[in-house]
Amino acid sequence: MQNSRDEIERLFNATKAEWEAHYGPTFNVGAWDPREAVPAESWRDKVEELDLETFAEMIEENGNGKWLTHLTMIKWEFRLPFEDPRKPMEPPSGENLFRLLTGESDVTLCPGKEVTGKVVKNGDFGSQVKLEGDVPGFIPLRNLADDHVEAAEDIVSVGTIVTAIITEVKMDHMCVDLSLKMEDFKKKSSQWGRPQSLPPLDDFFDREAAFKIDEEKEKERESRLRALRLTIGGSSGTKIGGDSHDADGGDGTQAPRTGKVTRRACAHPAFRNASHSEVDRELKEAGDAMVGEALIRPSNRSCDSLAIHWMVRPGCIKVIEVHEEDKDTDASIGNRL
Repeated sequence: MQNSRDEIERLFNATKAEWEAHYGPTFNVGAWDPREAVPAESWRDKVEELDLETFAEMIEENGNGKWLTHLTMIKWEFRLPFEDPRKPMEPPSGENLFRLLTGESDVTLCPGKEVTGKVVKNGDFGSQVKLEGDVPGFIPLRNLADDHVEAAEDIVSVGTIVTAIITEVKMDHMCVDLSLKMEDFKKKSSQWGRPQSLPPLDDFFDREAAFKIDEEKEKERESRLRALRLTIGGSSGTKIGGDSHDADGGDGTQAPRTGKVTRRACAHPAFRNASHSEVDRELKEAGDAMVGEALIRPSNRSCDSLAIHWMVRPGCIKVIEVHEEDKDTDASIGNRL
């Protein structure tokens, strides 16, 4: 073999012609490997007559180590002198790059899956969310609520932890589109498009069992929303992470009492869904301007009491417990105090 490059070109053209004669012009040049795609008799040399495996076993039996890999490299160095055995590096595609940087794939992130994230920024077109694993997410303005939304700040606040549902995974843009609309939460898993990279469901897939699982998840989701007193996209313009005017379960019915201390649905300017230390700090930071004023928060003692923080004089705050009666839900304020 005088010139290995000429020989490789001859073998490549012969392999390509044979392939296209059977399958048409679909030959993949990047995947062509002469070590695997070329039959031994096409090399026109005597190397294939050498039984390298048996020779390597004899060397190993004599206690001189394992030499099969080294002998194989010598064989291909003889056939392809000065040729780099490594394949050229190909830049990662959008899907591969997304998997490398985030560790996620179509199995872990797919349309219809619920995810939890933190709102990091509100803009004119929606809210930016950071998911677990620092995966960037985005909630378009149209997906913040079922009704019309003027501004993202009306629905979510920066720093709020939200549970959203994935509507689209944009691997090329390194982003996940999310939704807070109740109609998206109520969709069955079968209504979401299946990623093309995943194998199709076979004929023996138990669809009836999948529907039962969907129903159980829907019931669990409804009960969780009632417990949290969170109405997504309700007609009253509920704000996630802020005050709310709605305390129903999302379907127009009153949610049952749970007896747990929870956030209150109160829009009064003096009401705070905050802890004891946070309210005290707010009063002290305001200084003399808050003397004689008071802030109200849910009490930690029970679900039927409020705590009034009254600034008597600068640096002196008195806490007054107020008992609530005739409450509709845990999230509402008692009709009698």
